[in-house]
Amino acid sequence: MKTAVLFGARQDFGFELCSLLLEKGYEVFAIDHRDWITDKQEENWLLIGRNANVRYKELSSEEESIHQALMEEECLYIIPTIDYFNRCNINAMEQLLAQLQGFLERKSIKECLLLIHPSATERTQSSFAGKLAALIESLKKIHHVKEFCLSDILREEEPLASENEKWDNAAENTVGLHKSNISVAAKEAVSHIEQQKLLENNN
Repeated sequence: MKTAVLFGARQDFGFELCSLLLEKGYEVFAIDHRDWITDKQEENWLLIGRNANVRYKELSSEEESIHQALMEEECLYIIPTIDYFNRCNINAMEQLLAQLQGFLERKSIKECLLLIHPSATERTQSSFAGKLAALIESLKKIHHVKEFCLSDILREEEPLASENEKWDNAAENTVGLHKSNISVAAKEAVSHIEQQKLLENNN
């Protein structure tokens, strides 16, 4: 069985996804970025941080690499872009792009990556989105890259909410996944991973 290497594991969607993967008995190597972790996320992590199947690495700069800790393991790298679009944290975005750039330099080993995007109708237009899209296309030429878009229905079923109930209401480009749908969205992503057997070896 592959190790699930999950970026943004303490963020809203990433944390729910991490919890579900652990509940199903998968090994998770959780990654997050020091600059955007909140006190609430630190508290939430106590609920799963002692699970024997989870390891955790915190990134604080673009120079850090995750690969040395995972050299002997077969992995599925899971990148939920929805959290990066929602939080709009420049340092976290740049660190993610640097990690993906690192995959371009690892041509001797074909890695498996899964990017989980917000629904197509909710994509933001930004410099980060453009750089991410270009990197993904380059990675597809070298590695096994799959993309999964969360269902539009998760947006359509969003209950009415005041501005202060939305994620990061100060950000200009908040994507439209309401908090009440996080669990449903994470279950949809895990179901896709299992249906496609992405965490099984040789897939």
